[in-house]
Amino acid sequence: MSEQTFPGDRPMETERVTRRDLVEGKIEKVVSPERTALIPMNDVMGGLKFENAFQLAEAAKLMATAGPILPPWLQGNVGGCWAVLLRSQETGISALALAQMMFVTEKKGIQRVGYDSVYFRTMVEKFAPLKERLAVRYEGEGDELICIVSATFKGEHEPRQFPPKGTEKEFTLKKLHPGHNEYGAVKGSPLWDDKPALQMFYAMSRDWSRMYCADIVAGAYTRDELVSAGFAEVVEVSRAPDTSPRLRERLRGPIGEGFEHTKSSIEDAIAAATPSDPKRSSKGDATGPADAAAPAETALPSSSPPAPDGGAVALAAAEAGDR
Repeated sequence: MSEQTFPGDRPMETERVTRRDLVEGKIEKVVSPERTALIPMNDVMGGLKFENAFQLAEAAKLMATAGPILPPWLQGNVGGCWAVLLRSQETGISALALAQMMFVTEKKGIQRVGYDSVYFRTMVEKFAPLKERLAVRYEGEGDELICIVSATFKGEHEPRQFPPKGTEKEFTLKKLHPGHNEYGAVKGSPLWDDKPALQMFYAMSRDWSRMYCADIVAGAYTRDELVSAGFAEVVEVSRAPDTSPRLRERLRGPIGEGFEHTKSSIEDAIAAATPSDPKRSSKGDATGPADAAAPAETALPSSSPPAPDGGAVALAAAEAGDR
């Protein structure tokens, strides 16, 4: 049997992956033999298995490069992918399937991750001690339609249902429908209009889970719940703020006797990697401090969205604005 090695005592060194590498699609750096060799495969169920947090972090970097198979907010988002992988390990749900159940909402600058209703049903049917899957039946028609979800726990003989017995008429389609906004769009899932019976099943399954299995679904909220709390789903997800400001100072480290050669080499490397801008060459050195105040005439137009990673992308956007 080969001796197991861990990050602390392994001889190989992997080059650090940056956000710029993800944005620029440097797949050869992210998916390197050294990096992928650190992530073992699960021989029994397929997928990945992790023996330590380092392997989980390396897998998050690979997952962030997966492109359209991930929702937009996770593409290039290593931290988000790490959280999805961690939740996947906790729940046993495929990380890629779990990612598709999640979305981002925002309220006054505060963002929260929401979950599709299928997440609640999946968690309950996977972890709750049920005799069988959730069952559903309907009563009434039209606006008076009622959806009743029930299931029986092991060791019990009577099923537990939602809505609770005697309260069914408080949960008709007319009372549950979130209504429409000033543009005529439904507030919440479009299924309230397109497939109300299905949407009612989703909603009642979620409420059944909250009522009888709160420990399993704690901390997760659906689109309808977040919308009712004033959150709106984010379509264009803003990336994390640029980490390049003060790059020179962060790379430079302590300056003093014995460090001057390091300072000089870093200065040369930054200068070589910085694209020249003929429009700014007459105003100053293009390799000046990354956090220096930019002249007013080179500022990005207010209508332009922020670049995801600064650097060359932001510089190209500035040139386009000048033209």
